[in-house]
Amino acid sequence: MASILAGLGNDYSVLQLRGTASWAGKPFNGLLWLLSELPPESLSDPVYVLQFLRKAFQEKAAGRRLVLAVENPADLDAATAAVLLQLCRAGSALLLATARDLSACSGELVRWWAEGSVHRESLEPLRPGATRVLLEELAGGQVSHRLVAQVQRRSRGNPLLSSMFLREQLNAGTVLKRHGTFVWTGAVSYSGALADRVAAETVALSPAERYAADVLAVTGALPPLLLLRVADPVAVERLEQDLLIVSGPAGTVQLKDPLLEEAAAALVPPGRAAEIRSLFAGVVSWVPGSGPQAPEAARRRAAAAAVREAADLSRRGRWEEAAAAARRCLQAADEQGVEDSGGPDLLSDLFHVFLQCGDLREAEDLLSRLDKATEGAELHGGNDLCAGTVQVLGGRADRALDYLRRAIAQFEADGTAQLLPLAHSAAAYACILLDDIDTAYGYLAAAVDPGPAGKDLPAASDSAETAQWAALTRRLTGLCAVRGVTGGPGPAAAGADLDLPGALLVLATAALHGHPGAAEELGETATGCSGDAAQLYLELAEALTASEPEGLCRAAERAYQLGHYLTAYEAARSAVRLSRAQADRARLRAATRIENASYRMLRTANSVSDRLSELSDFEQRLALGAAAGSSSSHLAAALHLSPRTVDWHLGRIFQTLRVSGRAELRECLETEHQHE
Repeated sequence: MASILAGLGNDYSVLQLRGTASWAGKPFNGLLWLLSELPPESLSDPVYVLQFLRKAFQEKAAGRRLVLAVENPADLDAATAAVLLQLCRAGSALLLATARDLSACSGELVRWWAEGSVHRESLEPLRPGATRVLLEELAGGQVSHRLVAQVQRRSRGNPLLSSMFLREQLNAGTVLKRHGTFVWTGAVSYSGALADRVAAETVALSPAERYAADVLAVTGALPPLLLLRVADPVAVERLEQDLLIVSGPAGTVQLKDPLLEEAAAALVPPGRAAEIRSLFAGVVSWVPGSGPQAPEAARRRAAAAAVREAADLSRRGRWEEAAAAARRCLQAADEQGVEDSGGPDLLSDLFHVFLQCGDLREAEDLLSRLDKATEGAELHGGNDLCAGTVQVLGGRADRALDYLRRAIAQFEADGTAQLLPLAHSAAAYACILLDDIDTAYGYLAAAVDPGPAGKDLPAASDSAETAQWAALTRRLTGLCAVRGVTGGPGPAAAGADLDLPGALLVLATAALHGHPGAAEELGETATGCSGDAAQLYLELAEALTASEPEGLCRAAERAYQLGHYLTAYEAARSAVRLSRAQADRARLRAATRIENASYRMLRTANSVSDRLSELSDFEQRLALGAAAGSSSSHLAAALHLSPRTVDWHLGRIFQTLRVSGRAELRECLETEHQHE
């Protein structure tokens, strides 16, 4: 609304009105400040009131077009709504309103909208991806996901609150720029605009209402009965009417957003905050896991047990059972609500199960689920590191490096040194895939010696989470060694201390690069494992040993479906070479198709949309015409060429774009357009 009003220009005069729940019982409650000159008895004559307001509005407009900007129209009484709509219907004013729930407004407003006379724009909370875009525009540079998650959790996708919070932290120096990335330091300032917001929200509160708000600010979400034991019930009811208090998780109440709660808590005088904490230390009888919380606690315990079972299966190579169990856990979490089922802990464990099972697409889909939530959830280790790890294991090096650089900057800023070896190893492998060997050596050196940021690196722990990160680090350094970037042992020795999934991935890469004995060892190691990844490794080992292109095609297709795009590309490329040598044209076409599809996934610049720009204007016209379904004869007639010449040009175009023909070109353009 503020943006629209600011862009109206000098031809408009704006009058701002606001519905207030505390005045809901008074006639013409939204216009009382304008009608204060009238005697009270005249308010019973709506015609007189309408004439008076029309004249008052004309005077305020001073010859310009009047815009009535209304907040909280649901709190306007029927008389106010009727008068405003009459003025709008008569052309005396334009109405711009923001409503939380249109159905809660007066019947006059609802009917006016139902008639089709009103343009309605539904404003949904920003998702984390959109919040990232907003923050990067405000900050003038890329931001870490940790910063996005912290802002999202406090603002719940409200762009105004997100902007306000970021600006205050930038001004206070609590959000820092490190290696070109704005990162979260953990410190928060509530001394500027946020303090002013708290003052504006609470300035009209009575002492009893302020005390109830302070209780929730200091303690967080509370069961209503517990709040009513220490706060005035009438005051609590008034706060609910004014929407300062809203329903929280699992039968609790809380302040309307986390940002208001944190800012208000920071501004509660220390003496009062200590008094509230002391009071609750003596009166709290509500214990999580008892009473109404018992079903949620039981569900969490069941979910945790199911995830532990899936993790155990994945470590033993029973990937088919493990992946199925993980999908059931994820479905149950969706049905019950992620928070009720374990929140980020559950999702983090499931993420690692999918990685263990070799299903990178499932792991990536799990990360994308977090982008659909407005709470700002983050997996253990941070979503930048998790996303970068998935992308680099799949061979998508440029995307991976973007995430990993953000993760490294964040870890160095907040002291999360135990994750730096993994981030550096993953970044090193990404640089190898991008043929930047010198930078890769630098990242590998940093993985061994984290430097000043890693001096507080804790001793090795037996915790499952630490073991997971350590296994991934060894997996990535093993992949670096296979590609010849290491100062240590060769591929076989490098993979000797790997976990089963890591050993198989390293052996598969070594086999595709022709390391002696790697294919045979790959087949032996994969024997006894189950699931799609196991089948991929078995097919790959058998096909490489027998130099059989059909098996390589099957392995490439399976790798592509699992998100292992680099493995798919290298297997398909081998199949193309063998098919060409054997003059098997049908197999060559199939292998080329999967090779091209995998190639397009490896880098952003490999996409059809990006490579279109490499074509001349003439070639782009031909390509887009062919994708749209135009025949060679039709294109030839339009360009005054022969159909044979058009086919020759299209052949070159398809080769440049790495597509097999018109159908695949059209499919790629449609898919890439949907993902933009």
